[in-house]
Amino acid sequence: MSSLDDMDRSILQELNIDARRSHREIAHRLRISPTTVSHRLARLEREGVVRGYIPVLDDELVGFELTATIGIRISKGKLREVEERLARDPRAYAIYDVTGDFDALLIGRFRDRRDLDRFIKHALQDPYVERTYTQVVLNRVKEERRVPVAARGAERPPGNG
Repeated sequence: MSSLDDMDRSILQELNIDARRSHREIAHRLRISPTTVSHRLARLEREGVVRGYIPVLDDELVGFELTATIGIRISKGKLREVEERLARDPRAYAIYDVTGDFDALLIGRFRDRRDLDRFIKHALQDPYVERTYTQVVLNRVKEERRVPVAARGAERPPGNG
């Protein structure tokens, strides 16, 4: 696991603002050399802190009109197996092991109601999926895909301890 210092955090904050910024531009903004930026980013990539660079797309504008959360109850001992099968479906945006009434929570993007219906019926055909509970997202209030990078010792956001 990487130990981030304040310079690493500053570089990551700049990338969070715009990942297309050049190393030279980041260096200029932070008043360090482009070589320092390049070396630090290479290390952060090697260590897995930075996993890649992708465009943030608008789901609806690329044809995914519906977002849903699906709680899934899975037979004991088959959790990882079922999650890995579901994860291969490109409509599965995220899958989490969770506590509570269900074993896993899947967040999915679907083209329409029929697409969601097909997905759920297919999931229920898995012999280890006991039950699902689906909630359709009506309105997106907040969806931040960037991970916040605060300086060490920085004040925590309200409600986080």
